[in-house]
Amino acid sequence: MWKPKLRDRIARFLDIPVSIPSSIKHGNDLRTRIDGNSLHVRSERTELVLSPEALGSAFLLPTMVMGRRLVGDLCDPVWLENTKRILNQVDEWWDCGVIRPDFAPSHPGEPRQGIGLAFSLGVDSFYSCFFADTAPDLLILASGFDIPIERRDILAPMCNSLASVAEATGKNWTMIETDLRVHHLFRRLSWEFSHGGAIAFLGHLLQEHIGSLLISSSYDQDHLGPWGSHPDLDPYWSSSRLSIKSVGHDVSRSEKVKRLVNHPVARSLIKNHLRICWEYPSSLGNCGYCHKCVLMRMTLRWHAPDLKLSTMPEDLPLVQAIEALPPLNQKLSLNFRRELVGHLDPPVERALQKLIQRSEESIESIQK
Repeated sequence: MWKPKLRDRIARFLDIPVSIPSSIKHGNDLRTRIDGNSLHVRSERTELVLSPEALGSAFLLPTMVMGRRLVGDLCDPVWLENTKRILNQVDEWWDCGVIRPDFAPSHPGEPRQGIGLAFSLGVDSFYSCFFADTAPDLLILASGFDIPIERRDILAPMCNSLASVAEATGKNWTMIETDLRVHHLFRRLSWEFSHGGAIAFLGHLLQEHIGSLLISSSYDQDHLGPWGSHPDLDPYWSSSRLSIKSVGHDVSRSEKVKRLVNHPVARSLIKNHLRICWEYPSSLGNCGYCHKCVLMRMTLRWHAPDLKLSTMPEDLPLVQAIEALPPLNQKLSLNFRRELVGHLDPPVERALQKLIQRSEESIESIQK
């Protein structure tokens, strides 16, 4: 889960805390220092607020699993109280101990009216864009999370896609660039565990524009497990100024795809703009042969066999693409594949069953 290095062990031994700056910065291009390393956030379209709650959300878990204390002067009282629940939940899941942050509570604030959606151009966020009970009015794309900020060849077309989706759905949009993931402290913790706090970080940066942030659930309620973003965890990143909500966990991934491809506006947008690949992304979009891409291709084969994504190359036939995949090593991800069993044509079905079998064997060998 985490990777303590010599620097971390020394800091823990000497009880050197991770200090959050007390000053709150406003602007489109902001920098600060955390634990000796620079942190940069930038947005051309939207003024940001670099607050203790934003920084605390980003660094709370990475600091705790390194066995260090997160300290500062003042922070929002609701956020501070919620950290107890976050740390207890994470400790219950991963047995990593609990080290409470040390802040004094400030005066609570008043939330704005806007509703933001963390929008990655993936299935879950597309579903939330169209079907969330509370419709978002601001789509938020992070540069530097799934795609490194130096990959302008990929981020530029993603920004264009974001703008196109926002225009088609009558929403506003913003892109936030940050080097958070390469910060020496943050990168110690696996993205699978740290991404919930990172998404909350985006929401708190936008506290002058939104009063609510929607985080799309990766898993449905029947297949939930320990994960960085989770319906039981996401709301606890809230403050008095920002309410954070998990959405979409009442619907399976397959059902999300089905509803999207049957929606007249959503269908055309995902055809031209869906991006799910983080292993081998390109300016076009997806690679077509990694685990996530092949899962998407199988799901579309079930629900919309006539739909060909312009962002999804299919040079490698689907059966061969499935057969070429290495086994999965996580039960949560394997559940998505099990949903498809019994709904595909025989050659694809056989290849899928073999993938599930070798993945189950791999998971069992890891657990021994």
